[in-house]
Amino acid sequence: MSVYKSIKFRLTVSYLAAILLPLVVFGTVAYIMLSKNLYRNLDDALRARVTELESSITVKENQISFEQEFNDLILIYDASGALVQRLGPNVRFSKIEEMVQQALFGQSSYITAPTTEGQDVRLYAAPFNLDSRTRIAIIVGRLTREISEMLSIFRVVIIYSAVAVLLLAGVGGVFLANRTLKPFDHISDIAREIGEGDLSRRINIQSEDEMGRLAGTLNGMIARLEEAFQKQRQFAADASHELRTPLAIIQAESSLALDKKRSQAEYRRSLELVSQEVAYMSEIIGKLLLLARNDAGSESLNFQEVNVRDLLTELSSDVEALAQEKAVTFNLGPMDNLSVKGDRLKLRQLFLNILDNALRYTPSGGTVSGSLVRKNGNAYVSISDTGIGIPAEDLPLIFDRFYRVDKARSRSDGGMGLGLAISNSIAKLHGGKIEVESQVGKGSTFHIILPVFESSMG
Repeated sequence: MSVYKSIKFRLTVSYLAAILLPLVVFGTVAYIMLSKNLYRNLDDALRARVTELESSITVKENQISFEQEFNDLILIYDASGALVQRLGPNVRFSKIEEMVQQALFGQSSYITAPTTEGQDVRLYAAPFNLDSRTRIAIIVGRLTREISEMLSIFRVVIIYSAVAVLLLAGVGGVFLANRTLKPFDHISDIAREIGEGDLSRRINIQSEDEMGRLAGTLNGMIARLEEAFQKQRQFAADASHELRTPLAIIQAESSLALDKKRSQAEYRRSLELVSQEVAYMSEIIGKLLLLARNDAGSESLNFQEVNVRDLLTELSSDVEALAQEKAVTFNLGPMDNLSVKGDRLKLRQLFLNILDNALRYTPSGGTVSGSLVRKNGNAYVSISDTGIGIPAEDLPLIFDRFYRVDKARSRSDGGMGLGLAISNSIAKLHGGKIEVESQVGKGSTFHIILPVFESSMG
């Protein structure tokens, strides 16, 4: 990865930019304030010098003289604007006529004027009345070289200080960025080490800041992936185990049938056994495909308004026949007139799976009952039995694929361990869920909870 695209580089550059901006603002403001203060002090000094000049002026025979000696540049202009006296350095100015005229009209002013030699001089012009009828202009000036040199030194100090601060800030920024982003490197290293075969690794960052929350989120994601892969491996193992038995039976029966010549009746019996096992495998594969489509959301569903009471009443005739075969009593209890939005065939399969499961594990003389009530805006379909019950440790696992509570009698009763998994998948497709209450030896109650279709209520 290019260094310019790294977060460390961008953080350091952003950090330096955040420091550079205040430095530029501070240096500019400080330079302007220093310049104004230096020129203000110079102006105050020039004005004070004019005051001293005015107090020491003497006029004899129309000649102006001073009682004190002054080293500053002093220019005296008469009422006509002509230069009548010069003291100090012999310098020439190209444009000071305007300030001379302003002074002769009684207005003081400041100006920085370049000399013909290229030097800048700060000038102050002030009016002075020799008598009630005669006004002259006095101009005092000083070179601004000292101010320029001081400002130049200040600029160099500011620039070098800013460069030094930026260098130190850059080193500190790189150090802080490396230290701050070091946990990201740790996370990246662990992520590279984690593979499908080993999802047990976790990111060991214990802190309450954003990094800690990120590590916790990633650890949670890895844990969910680990659980999903474990379920996938278990599912593959269970599916292989479930299909291995009928395949073994088919292989053994085929080998026996081909081993020697047999009668037509024996061949027929072998083919019937093979057909039975093929049908069993086809049913397993069909249910697995159904679960796969449900998980992928690709199952074609025909959602419509379904009256749950009518659907359960319709199923009761089929269930009653199965119950009579096992000498089990079946009855429907309270049945509210409730409708849901769903696929009628899928809901029929859902209820039939739960009812069939209840009948399978209820011994002769037992009872299976169903009811439909409205609770908290949901349709509660409760199916209870007085069967063998489910141990508490098995309750969280009964909706897993190929999981059987009574493994010894599953195949003989026709169970594959997929019925409850399919039922739970269908309930989730309809925005619902299934809850289970059970006690060993007393029976179980399955609550199928589905959202009520409000607009269908009469």
